[in-house]
Amino acid sequence: MADVMKLRVETGAVTVEVEDERGETLGSFQFNPADSNILKRYGAVVDFFNAVSFDTEADDEQQIKQMNALADDIAGQFDYLLGYEVSEGLFGRCGPLTATKNGDFFFEQVLEGVGRLIEQTTRKRLDKKLARIKKAAAGAPGVKAGRA
Repeated sequence: MADVMKLRVETGAVTVEVEDERGETLGSFQFNPADSNILKRYGAVVDFFNAVSFDTEADDEQQIKQMNALADDIAGQFDYLLGYEVSEGLFGRCGPLTATKNGDFFFEQVLEGVGRLIEQTTRKRLDKKLARIKKAAAGAPGVKAGRA
């Protein structure tokens, strides 16, 4: 029997529960909002959604097919963004193209929320790193306090 070695590392991943306005859990997912590649993937996903268009001259059956294809594409974009299959957990109880009270699609609210989590976490971690650098620099000879 071969020896098995394990390496356990801290990735910074967090679990995010998605709730409706009443606090009922709709799903959850895990991701690392400070992943060095997530900003690139987030930008690609936003570009994808900005490029979506529909044939407005299509008949009802064709429009339904377009909407179903878009719902599948949205699921794939979220899987890509977060780095694993999260779409079933996110959209299993509330489809991505569900219209919300304010007129947005459900997926738009989720995408904007993920963006806010990325921004908040990145800012918090960056501030923590900068504080460490400033502290270390303050004790270094020849470095003026407040300049890092």
